[in-house]
Amino acid sequence: MESKEIDRHLNDLWKKVSGSEYIPEAPSLPPDVRQSNMETMRFLRENFSKDESEWKILLAAKDAQLRDLTSQLEETKVHLGEVKEHYQEAREKMLNDELATALNLEEAKKLLDAQKRNHAREIALLKELLERTKVEMVSLQGRVDALRSERDEWRNKFTGLTVEKADLDDARAGLTAKLADSKEAVEKTLAELLNERKSRRDDQVKMKDLEGQVKELTGRIDSGKVNWDAERTQWRELWDRERSVWETHRQEFAVWEERLRSEREAWTMKMREQESKGVENAAGLANVLKESSQWSEKVTQVLKLYALKGVELPSVFVSAGPDQGFLRARKNVSRVLALGLAGLLLMSGAAWQIYAWRAKAHYKLMASAPLDLPNPSGLAVTKEGLWLADWNKGIALKDIKDFSTLRYLPAPAGEPLRPGALSVSDSGLWTLDMAQLRYVRQGFGDGAITESVKTPGAAPQGAAWDGYSLWTFDASSGLLYKYGLDPRSGASATYLLEGVKSLVCMQWAGDMLWTLDGVNTLRRYVLRAGSLKKVSAQPFGKKAATAFWVDGGTLWTVEKSGELAKGFELNRYSLKTYN
Repeated sequence: MESKEIDRHLNDLWKKVSGSEYIPEAPSLPPDVRQSNMETMRFLRENFSKDESEWKILLAAKDAQLRDLTSQLEETKVHLGEVKEHYQEAREKMLNDELATALNLEEAKKLLDAQKRNHAREIALLKELLERTKVEMVSLQGRVDALRSERDEWRNKFTGLTVEKADLDDARAGLTAKLADSKEAVEKTLAELLNERKSRRDDQVKMKDLEGQVKELTGRIDSGKVNWDAERTQWRELWDRERSVWETHRQEFAVWEERLRSEREAWTMKMREQESKGVENAAGLANVLKESSQWSEKVTQVLKLYALKGVELPSVFVSAGPDQGFLRARKNVSRVLALGLAGLLLMSGAAWQIYAWRAKAHYKLMASAPLDLPNPSGLAVTKEGLWLADWNKGIALKDIKDFSTLRYLPAPAGEPLRPGALSVSDSGLWTLDMAQLRYVRQGFGDGAITESVKTPGAAPQGAAWDGYSLWTFDASSGLLYKYGLDPRSGASATYLLEGVKSLVCMQWAGDMLWTLDGVNTLRRYVLRAGSLKKVSAQPFGKKAATAFWVDGGTLWTVEKSGELAKGFELNRYSLKTYN
């Protein structure tokens, strides 16, 4: 490059820096100074190109960060819209449920009013009939008293006649005509007495009939009272169940609302943090660019002054370049650091794969047998054998060796029981009764119910016993419930299972909770610091399982026979875990 072109470039730089059109003519310089200026300009140009590339990299990083922030903001807006839609749907569902509950209550009130009116009408009719019966009994008693008085009078007359007869015997000769008349009178009296006895017998028969009718009416009234009390008790139980279901739904909606509110607040705080970080980064980048431009302007002015005054720069600024040995050493060190970093990344990936493999449960099929149960829903293993729950056949005990049926657990007398899940405690089997939405503990021998607990929600699933407490899950609220030492007092704590919406089966094995959800995924949780932490999650297999049980190093499962085949089969797996 010639000196005129160098002067022209310097003048252009001076115009950019100072914003002035006036540039003094550069004096003529000796050739050695011009050569030095050319090297200086080359050095400055290289530095300027390096700074320009760094600025471009910084600007590209800032653009990428701005694009990431924009995409995160769009995703947040989309998620917020989905949350709003979910909240609106939940609110509409709650309003529909409240309306349906109000309609059911109105219908129940109308039915109760109609039954009350019918009951009052029947009571009025029975009272009228009882009053009539009492009046008839009083009239009959009056007639009986009148007949008794007539009988007494006739007895007195007969006594008088007897005395007269004795008197007349002394004067028999003169009173023969009167004796015939007296004889006729006596015959009439006897006929009347016979008629009186006959009417009395008829009156006694009527009184017995009326007493029977009174007893029958009294029995009907008592049976009506008993039926009314039973019906009122049933209505009261129905009302209590509806009220408990409504209260459960209200609590679930409150939990959902609180969860949505907390998630919305968390997203808002996160967005604010991201915005503040983005503003801080933008401000820092702007400061860096401002300082870099100021520094470049100052360096350009200094070089321009040096060029105008003809001062030779130090050799540090005009040297041809760094030492080649230093470059080679720096390349070797960079290569060693890159190889070390690559090895560290490979080792960390391998360590993570080993950790993920050890966290999962490993099982291998050992034996399989078909089941003779049409709809199995629960599985438990004890010293006696395998307990299997079926929706239709109840609870069956099978031999653990050949899977033969030993006996069926007797159903509770007079109570329908539809088992939905099983768990083993020290004193019996905890069974989920889907017919009456309750958890019951049954004896191993006679199947008698020793304890009964209402379900926490309208969609109970699963049952697990940890040795001290009963654990249940409800799909309507998505929460896991823990009962205290007295389960009848209600749930003592609730927990959220990460990634579980519906549950097929669950069991406490040691200090870990094993769960199998509706999408056939096996998960394990451990209780730490008041919450359940997920240890592992893995797909169970190709066949859908309806129940499982962990017994030491053995895993028992109830699975469907296949997509085309019908029925179920009992499988035994060898189990290996690395806790």
